[in-house]
Amino acid sequence: MSEQPRTTSLSTADLLRLRMRAQLLSAGSDEPSPAGADGAARIAGVVRHMLALQGQDWRSSRWALGVRAPGTRDTDVLRAFDEGLVVRAWPMRGTIHVVPAEDIGWMQRATNHRVLPGAPKRRAFLGLDDLTLDRLVDTTVAALRGGGRLSRAAVSDLWTAAGIEWQSAWRYHVLWWMCQNGLTTFGPVDGTTQESQLVLADEWIRHPRKVEGDAALAELAARYATARGAVTDKDLAWWSGLTLREARLGLALATEAEALVPVAVMDDPAPYWAAPGTLDAADAPIPPWLLLPAFDEHLLGYTGRDAQLDPAHFARILPGKNGMFLATVVRDGRVVGTWKRGTGASSPIEAVPLPGKRLSQRGLAAPTAAWQAFAAPGGGA
Repeated sequence: MSEQPRTTSLSTADLLRLRMRAQLLSAGSDEPSPAGADGAARIAGVVRHMLALQGQDWRSSRWALGVRAPGTRDTDVLRAFDEGLVVRAWPMRGTIHVVPAEDIGWMQRATNHRVLPGAPKRRAFLGLDDLTLDRLVDTTVAALRGGGRLSRAAVSDLWTAAGIEWQSAWRYHVLWWMCQNGLTTFGPVDGTTQESQLVLADEWIRHPRKVEGDAALAELAARYATARGAVTDKDLAWWSGLTLREARLGLALATEAEALVPVAVMDDPAPYWAAPGTLDAADAPIPPWLLLPAFDEHLLGYTGRDAQLDPAHFARILPGKNGMFLATVVRDGRVVGTWKRGTGASSPIEAVPLPGKRLSQRGLAAPTAAWQAFAAPGGGA
């Protein structure tokens, strides 16, 4: 496959605007949901557009959806799960994401070769032998068969009631193992605890898509880039957990199918790719202020984040380098501070500027009100 010429050259400012619009964070973004769709359908449309959003922090992942579907509520996100439109599972990198229900299976088949081989070593470290793993899995699947639902706590109680001697450190691995292998997924939400519940994937997911081989690599690359703006092969490899060779093949196949086009970014020798229909986003307006959740794709969707964040401030967003990305205050597309829930009605949020940056109480009023409106009906966002 011959490399196509780069047809578009972007400035860094163009790249930022393109990424904001692709991520549905621009004032000019076209929401990917049917006209007149209800809140749950709008949320599902966002997830289908994004393909996968970081989901390890349950509350943050819900606001990541709400901020991309203005006017929706936390209850709309919960309904999207209850209606089987979206699920939480491990599609790649051993990291839990929110994914369209129909897409989780083929994504796992495309990426499992990168994560499953390490599982035996992990079990050896945990002291979990294969016979006990099989018993834990079989017991859980049997309890779920026929429409059963289990919380994490209920899974623990089930194992104990079955007379299995198990250790608390095993539960996460076993749940991951079952979901990663497509046996189970986290779908419906408990109305009292708002915790997503474990269900059997083949019962819960009504219309799984079948995408295999090179077609899966091409779709993964095309949908990732369409929802992230201009990206590099290293960005795709980081995000998907695939090898750089696989990422490049996916991008080449998507380009050959005209789903992506190569572009250049000024002062950056790395090749970039973007969806051709998104390149007009260089003129899209960026909201002056946004409150984005922890682990948001605005940063975690890329390995190269300089357009969105001064590299000198990265440690402020990831304090202690412990993998815990803080919620961010974004001005004109760039991170200028961090924030968290406040202590009372008079101070709904507590925001801290990055060094050398200033925050505007007036500027943050509208995004704070939007977050409060989203969280209010169901709370806990």
